[in-house]
Amino acid sequence: MSASAADYWEPRWAAGRRYRQITGTEAQLMAEHLGQGHGRPALDVGCGDGSLVRHLHHQLGYRSTGIDCAPSAIALATDGAAGTGDHPQFRVMDFATDDLGELPEKAYAVIACRLVFRFITDKAGFLERVRQLLVPGGTFWVVTELADRRSNDDPLKSLGITAPDVELLTARWSSVTAADLDLLACFALRP
Repeated sequence: MSASAADYWEPRWAAGRRYRQITGTEAQLMAEHLGQGHGRPALDVGCGDGSLVRHLHHQLGYRSTGIDCAPSAIALATDGAAGTGDHPQFRVMDFATDDLGELPEKAYAVIACRLVFRFITDKAGFLERVRQLLVPGGTFWVVTELADRRSNDDPLKSLGITAPDVELLTARWSSVTAADLDLLACFALRP
């Protein structure tokens, strides 16, 4: 995302816009490809309302942090995490431009990017930042729509990433696993 990422996302979240929730199939894929967290750190980039962060934290057992450039999204995520007991952390942060040293962990076992990669302006730079933070043997979990799964006349076709984007996303990883999820694809990428 660019310096104007918050300018784009903040009004959408503030106006009450909501995005696709995690399905049972997607939760099953995460369990298969990410496994149990056993308290290891996980980071969700572009966490929105925090549903993925809470899933990683409460269902899979990761010590999870969610970041988003939109303050309204973080407010919604924080409201969803309220209550007593153990809960994930949330903070306003633009992963593409802010200082990664401000994150609560120096490295992460899982970095997730759900329905966000298409909107990243500098995809190569973003991937380098992910690699800097991912522990050896960690997993970069990406859920994204693929443009070729919609017809050319579909106005939502632009929500998907193109074949060159997929090639850039999957290059330079020692292990690449992809799974289909209707219009979406899930990628488990390991260094």
